[in-house]
Amino acid sequence: MALGQYHLFLVMAVALLLLNGVSVATAAPEGEPGGWTPIKNISDRHVQYLGELAVTAHNEEKGTSLKFEKVISGETQLVSDAVNYRLDIEALEDDIVKPPMNNYQAVVYEKIELISFKLLLD
Repeated sequence: MALGQYHLFLVMAVALLLLNGVSVATAAPEGEPGGWTPIKNISDRHVQYLGELAVTAHNEEKGTSLKFEKVISGETQLVSDAVNYRLDIEALEDDIVKPPMNNYQAVVYEKIELISFKLLLD
């Protein structure tokens, strides 16, 4: 799958769960293998893109019509040659006249693989 200037192979394991105002997990200390680390720049384009992608995938899988608003917080976890993102997302139910804003949690597994790399000759 192409994303901007590089190729991105994205395998998604998306689980959207309605949050009841309770933190689902606490972040492990930075650098601990397998631990979760808070995302420092939650407004980063890539983080927001993954949140939007998660909502889109959920809509396609479940036949819903949630409308992505923004990622409000998140954590990352390094796993082997990939990264797990646990993202808290604000979304609206698009098919309601005055929709409530709800918070959901998505877990996205992102694996980046080099597809090809070669010298371009003039």
